[in-house]
Amino acid sequence: MTVQRVEGPATAQQEFTIEELSRQVGMSPRNIRAHQARRILAPPVRRGRTVVYQEHHLRRLETILSLQRQGFNLTAIEAMFGVRPGQPRSDTLGPLMQRLAAESPALVDALTRHGVVAWRENGAVQLVRPRALRAALELHRSGLPARQTVQVLVEVLDRIGRPVDELLRATGDRILSLPGDPARPRAATWDEWSDAAELLAQGLIDLLTEAFRVVAENRGPTSVVDIVGRRSGQGTVMLVETAAVLDLG
Repeated sequence: MTVQRVEGPATAQQEFTIEELSRQVGMSPRNIRAHQARRILAPPVRRGRTVVYQEHHLRRLETILSLQRQGFNLTAIEAMFGVRPGQPRSDTLGPLMQRLAAESPALVDALTRHGVVAWRENGAVQLVRPRALRAALELHRSGLPARQTVQVLVEVLDRIGRPVDELLRATGDRILSLPGDPARPRAATWDEWSDAAELLAQGLIDLLTEAFRVVAENRGPTSVVDIVGRRSGQGTVMLVETAAVLDLG
C-alpha cells in the first residue's frame, strides 16, 4: 500500500487515498463516502486537485465499525457523534445519568441493552438517544422520581420489542410486495445491495416511528384521562374537545 507522509513540525502524519483507506479499515469506498454524507466522518483534505484522508479519518472509521459490531446502527452512531438532526440538548442529562449510574447501575445496564446509553471505557455513561431519556424525565414534572420514570422507560422498551419486531417484518413484507420490486435493486456488488437494504431499513424505521407517534398523540389524552378516572374512583372523565386543529408536527 502506498502511503503518503507529510512532515510536520513534530511528527509525520499518514495520509491515504480513499482506496488505501478502504483497504486499511476494511470498508468499501462507497460506504466511506456514505459516512461522509451522514456527517459522521469528516470530509477529506484537499491538496490541489487531489483529496487525501488522514489518521483521524482512520480512527473514526475504526470507531464506527466497533460500534456497529456492538449492535449500534447508524442512526444511533449519528446521535453519539452529535450529528443526528433534532436531537435535544443533553447537557443536563449527562450529570443525571452519572448519578443514576452510581445509584442504580443495573438500570443503566438495562438502558445500554436498548441502545439508549453506552458505557465508556472509563466508566462514564455515553448518551446515545437523549430524546428517549428526555421524554422519560419529562414525567418528573408530574411529581414522579426520576429513577422511577427511567425504569418505566426500560419497561416500555422491554414490552414493545416483540410487537415491533412483528410489525417490522409485516411492514417490510408489505413494502417488498409493492410494484417496483425493491427486494431486487439494481445492484452489481455486495456494497450496493447493502446500501439498498440500509435505505429500506431506515425508511421502515422512520415510517413506523411516525405512525406510532400519530397513534399515541391521537389516543393518549383520552386514554390517560380514562386511567386517572378509574384510579381515582370517578369512572370515565369526559373531555371537552374544541374544534381547533392542533398542528403536532
